[in-house]
Amino acid sequence: MRGEAASAHVGVLVVGGGPAGLAPLLAASARGLLPELLSHGLVVVERSDRIGDGRLGGYVINSDSSAQTFLSCLSGQHDSRIADLASHPVALEIARFGGETVPLALVGTLLRLVGAALADIIAEAPAGRVMTGYEAVGTRERADGRWATRLRRLADGEITEIVSRTIVIATGGQQSDSWLVRTQIGGQPLLPAYGDRLLHSDHAMTEDGLADIARRLSAVPAPKVAVIGGASSAIACLRVLLEPDRLPPDAAITLMHRSRLTLFYPSAEAAMADGYTAFGLDDICPVSGFVFRFGGLRFDSRSLARQLLGLDADAADARLHLHPLQSADGVVTHEMAEAWGHDRRVLDQADLIVCCVGYRPRGLPIRDVDGSPLPLAMHRPGGVLAGPGCEVLDAADEPVDGLFAIGLAAGFRPGKAMGGEPSFRGQINGLWLWQNDTGLLLAERLLAILRLQPDLAMAIRPAADDGEQRGIAAA
Repeated sequence: MRGEAASAHVGVLVVGGGPAGLAPLLAASARGLLPELLSHGLVVVERSDRIGDGRLGGYVINSDSSAQTFLSCLSGQHDSRIADLASHPVALEIARFGGETVPLALVGTLLRLVGAALADIIAEAPAGRVMTGYEAVGTRERADGRWATRLRRLADGEITEIVSRTIVIATGGQQSDSWLVRTQIGGQPLLPAYGDRLLHSDHAMTEDGLADIARRLSAVPAPKVAVIGGASSAIACLRVLLEPDRLPPDAAITLMHRSRLTLFYPSAEAAMADGYTAFGLDDICPVSGFVFRFGGLRFDSRSLARQLLGLDADAADARLHLHPLQSADGVVTHEMAEAWGHDRRVLDQADLIVCCVGYRPRGLPIRDVDGSPLPLAMHRPGGVLAGPGCEVLDAADEPVDGLFAIGLAAGFRPGKAMGGEPSFRGQINGLWLWQNDTGLLLAERLLAILRLQPDLAMAIRPAADDGEQRGIAAA
């Protein structure tokens, strides 16, 4: 381990410079609150060499939001460096898609531009710094209520400590093999039984993942592929696999799903007119009137699901089959055992199994004042990292003072004011919501804490001579 640098003190430490980590800063900027937030001292830490896009631009699928949605973060911005991006060629190209879906690779390019603009804004602040090429090792609560977070520079292992009143954890989600060990399908876990044939959807939807699939199936005549899941990532995987020349005409793809396929509609009347009746009053958002506002499939995924459900005059691809999975509560009956046997036969015959089972938060190792690991709600099965105010929850589902989380797999669920269907039990991961309602909620929570302790902004050191942005003086 290299020598440790002296601690730097700031008001806010953002761990993760991807779309979610920057979302509250964009929301604050649009409301004119970013200068105040920066005045308390703000550091953004990111593993890669830039902030903005995270992994979003690496997926080979189209968005499940309209192109206009991704441009909304440029509207009403108080800083011209962000607002002027609306006339950038990349933004104009996205605008040409209008209300339709857009390739995520193009969205990633836009977010890199937004990230570069925000990096300049943060670097100009007397107490602002963007630290790329660093990873957060863990954080520990101090007796004074602040958090001491250790950062490791990836290039050489040098350790730096940042002391902050608040932390925003935006480290993204991960698809872990541990889920495949615990969760049973057909009465048995996927691991270790099918280990050599398993592939996570997060990998399958990238260029490297597609090359991996092609390699695995290249010598297999009439390959059989099983896709496990019923939400947007599973349908997105189906769309990728069904693209021309991706799989041979004699291939077979089986979608194995527990939950029903739910479709978004602008109103109950529109759903009924389309012949879609699989919804009730609890599936309608009381604020917007939308059917399955949060849980419904949209755009390309919705079109494919309509074919699968027989709502589209165009029949679904003949290679595609639906297979509802069986689950048991309590006693396993003879009928259930037979159904599980059918589930296992589908998996046994599959040459490739793509697991679209959602994400778990990466999180950040957290220790209390005594140095002991702090038990969190996310550590238990089904537990979430963030509560309804984006606050990190401990094992008793109580907020941990000064710690917040946002982004993929954080587990944020909207309050009644934000609407959404009462039946929704999933997580809200939409970029628009992060950059607007959720991001503003988080920015205001941060400012409410910092306004009570305005003495946290520390002295400033000169700009570093190693090419890094301006930073905070050692206290």
